Amino acid sequence: MKYNWSIIGHEKQLEMIEADLESGNLAHAYLLAGTNSVGKYTVAKKIAGILQCENDFCHKCSACLQVEKGVHLDTIELTGKDSIKIEEVRKLIERLSMTRQSKYKILLIQGLERMTTEAANSFLKILEEPPVRTIFIMTTDNVRMLMPTIISRVRVVKFSSVSSLYLRDKLKSIYPDCDEEIIKEVSLFSMGKTGKAVHLMENPDARADYLKVYRDIQNFLEYRNIADRFGYVENLLEDDAKVGMFFDVLTHVLRSKLLENTTDTERLIKTLSKIGETAMLLRKNVNARLALENLMLAI
Repeated sequence: MKYNWSIIGHEKQLEMIEADLESGNLAHAYLLAGTNSVGKYTVAKKIAGILQCENDFCHKCSACLQVEKGVHLDTIELTGKDSIKIEEVRKLIERLSMTRQSKYKILLIQGLERMTTEAANSFLKILEEPPVRTIFIMTTDNVRMLMPTIISRVRVVKFSSVSSLYLRDKLKSIYPDCDEEIIKEVSLFSMGKTGKAVHLMENPDARADYLKVYRDIQNFLEYRNIADRFGYVENLLEDDAKVGMFFDVLTHVLRSKLLENTTDTERLIKTLSKIGETAMLLRKNVNARLALENLMLAI
């Protein structure tokens, strides 16, 4: 590949994007879709950087001299976890209408599904009739939560998890001096999510947190003490990141048991389905304590 994408895997997707960049056959809007932590937003920012400077942020040309905190002044970012309301979309539209200082005006949106219905309808108008030389690059963890009219107006690039074996081999080549047991743990805990794998490799504290959650879950599965489980829910409610970590590790553990166990298949499948259902409920801002306690009862 011509560009250093700083990401593991997704070769076909990156080749398609590179073909668009090299041929000049750019869509006015891209939607990078797939499960969380697979590197979609890393790719989105990389595309923006390439479009603003063909030398990939050389820090020498006039465009790159305007770069601020790794993002060009003509690149507008909208990140975070909170819902995107119509007021924010209106401000974005105002900024897109301002005079650009480089070849493109680029709008990066992380988690397009965070838009409220009102905001999405307003955004659709600018997506249908964008200002000249404006490129939208957006990511989503859940295409099904988006309006079909928005999906019909973007070029969708689908990203998926990679296999644990593939990930292990890649991590070995990137971190040749790393202990093999650490690479094995990371390959398992990241569940094929390449962005998460790199994060765990480079953050020993995060890796230790995952290992602790893994041991906690093993304990839950062995001893059905409801009081302990509900007490653990209180701990999870202190930090949204803990909930995501818990879901990831629990899913990994149950999937592993499903592959090994042929006598309890139906219950394991139902529990995995319950995890997905609980995650969906939390995204809809239902009572988090109640949703998590119900999940604990189902484990």
